[in-house]
Amino acid sequence: MRFGGDLLKYEKEIVIKAMKGDREAFSDLYYSCYREFYNFAFYTLGNSEDASDAVADAFVEIWKGIGKLRVPEAFGSWGFKILGIRCKKEISDRIKRRCELCLEDFEEMPLPDSENAEERLLKNADLAFALCELESEERLLVLLSAFYGYTHREIAKILGIPRGTVSSKLHRIYAKLRRRLCEK
Repeated sequence: MRFGGDLLKYEKEIVIKAMKGDREAFSDLYYSCYREFYNFAFYTLGNSEDASDAVADAFVEIWKGIGKLRVPEAFGSWGFKILGIRCKKEISDRIKRRCELCLEDFEEMPLPDSENAEERLLKNADLAFALCELESEERLLVLLSAFYGYTHREIAKILGIPRGTVSSKLHRIYAKLRRRLCEK
């Protein structure tokens, strides 16, 4: 599985053992995938605590359902789909609570080292707020494409939608983001 240009690091044998109920193998699987899952959740949700919670919740669901996984090679896509659902739920809950984002949460988002902390915070905040203004499906598409390097075909497979739909939606979403960021 591609992930940001690299392969998501997990071994098929570990997935097979986890599918059979091996707790130690599942623990190994968790630790081999945690960083990629956390990064996805962090860029989707915008803060460490919610990202950690989403990953934990996703892995509880993964543990409950891994025995029903038919193809071990599908673990990555399947796991990210579960995580995406968890992130969407959190975003939905936020909207219901009408919480405001805390700017300190975006200090963790990386930018080139040559910028000072204030510039980095402002750029991260602009991007984060622009991403937060997107619908949850739009944000998910941007994250899968721009942040994690999935192709339109891979995104279509993960989300179960036509590749052409992914392409056209991303085109419109990027135009929306450009307009939003150029207003700043």
